[in-house]
This record gives sequence, C-alpha cells and structure tokens, in this order.
Amino acid sequence: MSHTTRIGALASTFALVLVPLAGCGALDSNQGGDTPCGDYLAMTADEQRDVIDTYLSEQGNSNPAGFEVTLTLQSAKLYCNTMGTSSDPIRKIETG
Repeated sequence: MSHTTRIGALASTFALVLVPLAGCGALDSNQGGDTPCGDYLAMTADEQRDVIDTYLSEQGNSNPAGFEVTLTLQSAKLYCNTMGTSSDPIRKIETG
C-alpha cells in the first residue's frame, strides 16, 4: 500500500469514527441554565421542561412544585422572545 493510499484510508476511517460522535452531542441539548435561547425555543415542550428541571436542580431545587416549573418555563420563553438573544443562556432570566 502506498503512502498516499494509507493516508486516504486513515482519513476515511477517522471520518467514520467522528461522524457518529458528532451526532451524539446533538442528541443531548439539555445544558440546563447554559442552554442558549435559540436552542431552547427550538425545543419541544418536553425538552424545554427537561431543561427547566435541570436548571432548577442547578439552583438547588431538585424537587420543584409544578407551578415553579411552569412559571420558570414561561419566564424563559418570555425572556428569550423579548430581551434575550439567541446565544444568551436561559439562566439570564434571573438578571435580564
């Protein structure tokens, strides 16, 4: 096998390994309070609820009441649709 053929084969193998790994990161978009507004607004309602649950847990509230989750969900949506930019993390609902 020539040097060029080996490099080509190595590059192909490397690409085959990286493509599935890149996809894995996309599946877990729940970054809690660090979730950017753009990502948050693109999520399903269930995904948004999971993000808010994680965010509240980060704040020390691992067992929030239903109204707290709903209020925080709505606060994050309001912030992201008004003052927040697509790159702002949802945790900015605390400080604006």
